[in-house]
Amino acid sequence: MRMKHRKCPFRANPLPSFTILAIVVFYMSTNFLHHNWTRDDPGRRGVIRWDVISYYSYLPATFIYGDVTLDFLDDPPEGFRNDDKFWPITLENGNRLIITSMGLSVLYAPFFFMAHALAPLFGEARDGFGSIYQFFLVFGALVYVILGLVVLKNLLLRYFKPRVTAVTLLAIAFGTNLLYYSTFEAAMSHSYNFFLIVLFMVTVIRWYEKPGVGWTLLTGALFGLIALVRPTNILVIFFLVLWDVKSWREFTARTGFFFRKFHLVLLMMAAFIMVWIPQLLYWKALTGQYFFFSYGAKGDAFYFLQPQVLNSLFSYKKGWFVYTPMMLLAVAGIPILWRRLRQFFFPVLLLLLSMIYVQSSWWCWWFGGGFGLRAYIDIYGIMAIPLAVMVEVILLRSRKFFRVAGIFLIAALVAFQLINTYQYWKRVIHHDGMNRQVYWKSFLRLKPPDGIQELMTIPDSDLAMKGIYVACYAGDQYREIAEMEPGKAIGRVKEMIREDPRLVRQIGRYARRNGVETEDAFSRVAESMYFRMIEKPESAR
Repeated sequence: MRMKHRKCPFRANPLPSFTILAIVVFYMSTNFLHHNWTRDDPGRRGVIRWDVISYYSYLPATFIYGDVTLDFLDDPPEGFRNDDKFWPITLENGNRLIITSMGLSVLYAPFFFMAHALAPLFGEARDGFGSIYQFFLVFGALVYVILGLVVLKNLLLRYFKPRVTAVTLLAIAFGTNLLYYSTFEAAMSHSYNFFLIVLFMVTVIRWYEKPGVGWTLLTGALFGLIALVRPTNILVIFFLVLWDVKSWREFTARTGFFFRKFHLVLLMMAAFIMVWIPQLLYWKALTGQYFFFSYGAKGDAFYFLQPQVLNSLFSYKKGWFVYTPMMLLAVAGIPILWRRLRQFFFPVLLLLLSMIYVQSSWWCWWFGGGFGLRAYIDIYGIMAIPLAVMVEVILLRSRKFFRVAGIFLIAALVAFQLINTYQYWKRVIHHDGMNRQVYWKSFLRLKPPDGIQELMTIPDSDLAMKGIYVACYAGDQYREIAEMEPGKAIGRVKEMIREDPRLVRQIGRYARRNGVETEDAFSRVAESMYFRMIEKPESAR
């Protein structure tokens, strides 16, 4: 099955390439302005911190300390101190496990080895954690995101004129939180996933055009690496299966294609599995199982029967469309795909819907501390297609008034995102304490308003792990409860709970899942909320 696509006659137009050059300059300038890699105080590294500690652990553990099981932490080398260098979880069998999969370490590896080779030339210890290692992680993220933008540019030029391509690239690079996660927190997974998924789109298209062994192996390996970096991104299978499927009849024809090319399908699966073999062997060695849900070992879970879709998309705490409104424009372009680029319609729509469902079903639907709903950054390359359709409508097909209005809208969304990015960097936008009141008091301000910390509402992560979503004020709004005798105060909290039907339903689900008496569940939740109310949440300080 081969699909023919018109070749864009405008590839020679330099505008998209100049656009990428401008993006490179801006991203690099932001990196050097921030120079996060120079922050190397013990326990407070500017780059290797939070989730990155786990993503990165495989490299120094294996190639510097020679022990990916982390047993060396019991008898560390002379001078070594585990000041947040490694964050393993301890299993019931006593083994230490790196909780994240090793996909990002694979992508970090070329830059890790560069840093390791150059460290002595810069007078730094070859310990895996100094400034030079952090610099190369930032540099690596820049390389990957720029490669992703170049691949995306070439893909867009197959279907759109250079002006449309250039504006779409600007909108993705500056009008979304990809900017923040490619600079200020560059070592997080999102810019890497952005690159992988854009490249995967291209390989899938090429595979259907020319289904040979080379494209088969590359597509399968990329698919495996995407899942190894972030397992929920296995949902890109919708793009693999549904690319260029425009009807039920074509879907049945696609099924027949897979049967006819069954040897290639098996080869693709083999390439996928090959990428995963080191991870499976690592899990087997430490847990006794080839397949292991490592997050479950510390109580994390998906709640597929109570997805927080509205919160995920529209909440003031982290809503995707609230903190990245450019994606509303992209979503608006999906219906137009049916008429303009129907081959993208079903894969984009079903991937987006499944991604929203799965991400909003994660117990921590706000994904911890972060700028907006960062989990969706990974699919911005795919969302660039419907976004480009909307840009095309604005630039090429609208009457003058609507064209000017549309251009102003895109510019305003980019400006808004840049301000938001600055606000988050300067902590005007809090990493997990936002709500309606705080959002509007901080709206477009460049410094935090006085007293804003007292108005924040911090989520109770312990209850969220149980599928019960509560956020308590960081200020003294609960002074009356704090001054009560504890038993009476907990009783008052119970009354507050019963006044919230949503919370009552969540507690009921928790009780049924865990075989707990409903009244006992109410007491547990009330006690947890009480202690949260009377103590200052650490994350709001």
